[in-house]
Amino acid sequence: MPEILVPELDALAEGETRKFTFEREGERLGGFVIRYEGTLYAYANRCPHWSVDLDMGEGRLISELSQRIFCSNHGALFVPSTGYCDAGPCRGLSLERFEWSAEATGIRVRVPDQPPSGRW
Repeated sequence: MPEILVPELDALAEGETRKFTFEREGERLGGFVIRYEGTLYAYANRCPHWSVDLDMGEGRLISELSQRIFCSNHGALFVPSTGYCDAGPCRGLSLERFEWSAEATGIRVRVPDQPPSGRW
């Protein structure tokens, strides 16, 4: 299981995200870390409705209006603390969430070798 170091997260403000990349099955993919209600969460940057990056490469992953992670493609909204989609075409599905551990310089995100079954 690959581990990705995401550095310098102390400066990450509430609602901000930091993107990272990883490889899975020979494909370069993206993920992100978000600080929400004082806690860090790590997710794959992939919509469960349609396998595209949530931010479409633009870097915007959070809707300030709704305080939800959102998919720029179809407007789906995800609860930042769980990744659960509570509005949009993938309602009831969830983002792929990654476990992480604290490091002196950031966090180390553990990315499974394969996505959960039935995804992507």
